[in-house]
Amino acid sequence: MAKQKVYSVGIIINIVLFVGLVVLYVLHFRGGDGEVLEGARPAVAVERQLDQVGKLIAFVDNEILMEDYKLAVKMRTDFEAEQRRLENDLDRRQRNFQVEVERFQRDIERGHVTMEQAQVLEQELMRQQQDLYQLSDTYRDRLARKEFEMNSELLDNIRDFLDRYNEDKDFDFILGYARGGGILHANEAHNITDEVLRLLNEEYEQTLN
Repeated sequence: MAKQKVYSVGIIINIVLFVGLVVLYVLHFRGGDGEVLEGARPAVAVERQLDQVGKLIAFVDNEILMEDYKLAVKMRTDFEAEQRRLENDLDRRQRNFQVEVERFQRDIERGHVTMEQAQVLEQELMRQQQDLYQLSDTYRDRLARKEFEMNSELLDNIRDFLDRYNEDKDFDFILGYARGGGILHANEAHNITDEVLRLLNEEYEQTLN
């Protein structure tokens, strides 16, 4: 069974928060009254807009957040444990099925079964094989659903925290940065990952008490 990953939530966060970058791009090329700067050429106007907006931007490193946020770590551990359990169960069933196939082949070769019995056993083995295919699909769907639910819960948790975190910070944008994502460069002066991670973990630990 293909390995599932929880890290995809970092991609989800990056996509959602990247919308802020698009808005920022529009702001770069509009005046304060909403008028488009002709040809987007006046460097002074653009620099002034960048300066005004830049002070209201912060970002978090998605990879660090997903690696070190204790709730994300727990979810990843739980997911991997469930994945191993289902894989082991499927492997066990497949081994048992292979034993039955080999026994059937030996009985045929030694003439221990009649033609009618062989036909009945063959149909039963085909039914068991189809059941294994269906079980594999069921387990794969179960893991995909579990991954989606965990990612949604984690994303909602981070969004809720950032809404509360930003009440006294007054950032216009809190972007998600990931290597290979939509943001190609991020000034470390606006990196709030450490503080956000510390506060998130403190909140999570409080829920365990």
